[in-house]
Amino acid sequence: MKNIIETLEDSESLTVFLELIRIAGMEPMLRERGPFTVFVPTDEAFSRVPRDRMEEIRNDPDKLLLITSYHVVPERLTSEDLRSIGAVRSALGTDLVIRSSDRGITVNSVPIVEADAFCTNGICHAISSALVPPTIEIVTP
Repeated sequence: MKNIIETLEDSESLTVFLELIRIAGMEPMLRERGPFTVFVPTDEAFSRVPRDRMEEIRNDPDKLLLITSYHVVPERLTSEDLRSIGAVRSALGTDLVIRSSDRGITVNSVPIVEADAFCTNGICHAISSALVPPTIEIVTP
């Protein structure tokens, strides 16, 4: 079994989030510490973000740290665990709303598209869109 970073490195559809984790300086934490649950937006999710917005995010490590921290929960939660809780506290210190139905599990209304990638220091769940922390203002043209 691999750690969270190695799991992301081996994935062909989670490369953008791995790049953002590295820019934000979170790689050592997600490689060595834990346990963590990471809600990982797919590369397809990031492809829907305008290119200039992605560049702005990549060039602002402080904002990027806020965004990536919002995707990390400092405990190990399987999909079965998530089905029985209504909210979890992110590493940013704000809550993520968890909902479960016969159609699946959502995090802040974003569907989990691939659940339970077990790692030595936690677990990853792929999600269909990036989560936007409440402390970040989104300006759309």
